[in-house]
Amino acid sequence: MEIAGEDIHNLLTPLKNSQFRKLWVSSIFSSISGQIFPICATLLLLAGKKPALSISLLLSSQVIAYLIFAPIGGLLADQISRMKLLRIGLFSRVILAAQLLVGPPPQILRLTVTVFLMGMVDAGTSGAGGALIPDIVSPAGLQAANALRAVTGRVASISGPGIAIFLVSVTSARIGFITTAAGMAIALIFLGRMQVPKTTHEPRSKFSEEFLAGFRFVRNVKWMLAVMTVLALQTSILFGAEMVMLPIITTREFGTPRIFPLAIMSLSLGSLITAAFAAKLRAQRPGLVSFLSWFFLVFLIIALIFPISPTFVICCYFVGGLATEPMGIFWQTALQREAPDHSRARVISFESMLGSALMPIGVGLAGPLTHLLGERTYLASCALIFSILGFLVLLVPGVSTFSTPDKDT
Repeated sequence: MEIAGEDIHNLLTPLKNSQFRKLWVSSIFSSISGQIFPICATLLLLAGKKPALSISLLLSSQVIAYLIFAPIGGLLADQISRMKLLRIGLFSRVILAAQLLVGPPPQILRLTVTVFLMGMVDAGTSGAGGALIPDIVSPAGLQAANALRAVTGRVASISGPGIAIFLVSVTSARIGFITTAAGMAIALIFLGRMQVPKTTHEPRSKFSEEFLAGFRFVRNVKWMLAVMTVLALQTSILFGAEMVMLPIITTREFGTPRIFPLAIMSLSLGSLITAAFAAKLRAQRPGLVSFLSWFFLVFLIIALIFPISPTFVICCYFVGGLATEPMGIFWQTALQREAPDHSRARVISFESMLGSALMPIGVGLAGPLTHLLGERTYLASCALIFSILGFLVLLVPGVSTFSTPDKDT
């Protein structure tokens, strides 16, 4: 079932693998459906009382669920069949979306509980999805496979919200929930006939030891821990400021809230273009290339410090989008190659959890620090700290190549 060949430079080459092709088609439906659901829930709450408080509670429940269950999901993915876990997750999402169709229109409590459970399922299966790729794709095809998955994710991030807004505005949130359940059901059907090689498992030990296996591996691989920590800090600092300040500044400066979603779509479009060509990208020092590209994310902050015009803001976000995927694809491929097979999902889940854990802190500090320091000073400080962290982490041996130095092997 592996892709033949020493090097794979074509983005579509992984689709020759029948098992990966089924997984990829399944991910298209699940990703778009997963984007539709929270947008429909949010738009439904906008029509109610105290929408800001309701939406904040809704989004917080999803983050909390992810923090709690991501490590558990990684453990389950390494101890049982990763494919079975993905199927159980999709089936659970079908049920959770379908139950909103029963009874009266869902209110804040019911929606929040549903989003929490959706987040729990998503967290529990996220490690399995990433860890499954090396089980069905050869090492030479990992980068192309991850690039194709990145394209799928970016298409979903653009099309999912658009579909949700259309469904809610033209029909109702109920149709959005039906679409979510149908999409997840189709995704489950494509996984139904997949055949995946059995994963190697370690002998069972104490729960605490198995639960912390991913953390222990990352702790012992110094360069990997350094990259995870810095990426979590950078993401929290930069995107925390950007998420809070983008709608505020663009609406105030340009007199319309339309620039905010256009900038986000421009960011996703830039990421989509880079991801489409990432399969052909080769580098002796992928870590160095990734962090140099990642540096251009400061254009998101530059756009907010100098909101000259809507076109300038949108172009800056497009440049920022172009900068994201070399890091995403090289880093994901490095994790899949370096992490041991028996704890791969736990390593990937730990990385996801670390990034999610710090994001609420960055978002929470954006408002108070803006009032304390002033908008431009705060945003400039975020850009400076982001850049310094990216430079310092490259001094750690192994980071520039995303691999363990030979003397430490």
